[in-house]
Amino acid sequence: MLYWYANIPEETQYYLVRNTESWWPLSMLLVIGRFFIPFGILLLQGIKKHPHQLCIVAGWIMFMQALDMYLIVLPSLHGTGVHLSIWDFLCPIAIGCSLAFLYLRLVGKTSTFPMRDPRLIESLRLKN
Repeated sequence: MLYWYANIPEETQYYLVRNTESWWPLSMLLVIGRFFIPFGILLLQGIKKHPHQLCIVAGWIMFMQALDMYLIVLPSLHGTGVHLSIWDFLCPIAIGCSLAFLYLRLVGKTSTFPMRDPRLIESLRLKN
């Protein structure tokens, strides 16, 4: 934001494109959805004790990260406004599926449970 206040034309062009036309609502959604919503939800103590609810919050944050990447790249390609195509959805899904496949293949070859840990039984009985 310092570039915006300094009024350096080469740097403020980034903000000018994203704060006009149909990009502005996405920018505001990013500000609210990436900071205020997770911040407010994670202030609640009960949510942090349930892994399923934390996974939902983590999924929301990952979705907002994808929206941030979308907002960084696409306004420079389509300066006039938001143009959604099927490739905007298929490419991240294909990359995600490829990475998930590689991860699951790697996890399948190794043990994720510490079988030789001397304090394994003690740690399994721990109630937090």
